[in-house]
Amino acid sequence: MTKSAPVIELSWRDENYGSVCAVAAFRNYAGTLDWSDRTHQRFRGCLKRAGFAFHDGRCSYIAISGTREDRQRALCDELARAGFQIDSGDVRAEA
Repeated sequence: MTKSAPVIELSWRDENYGSVCAVAAFRNYAGTLDWSDRTHQRFRGCLKRAGFAFHDGRCSYIAISGTREDRQRALCDELARAGFQIDSGDVRAEA
């Protein structure tokens, strides 16, 4: 049996309102429930290296430093290097 790459969708958002000021933010709507603990751990590592953290109040992953384009590209690069298939929201495809 061939092991398939974990699939992720990045829904980029504007989370600059209220007390939240984000450089870049996204929600992940893809079905990650079937991911293994190891895959979730790889995903969290990608988030951290790209400068994102989960914000409970907004239910979004948010980066607060750098530029929007740099943070988005950094996350897409990290996910690709870790073997994730980005179903939608890959900003590298737009360049």
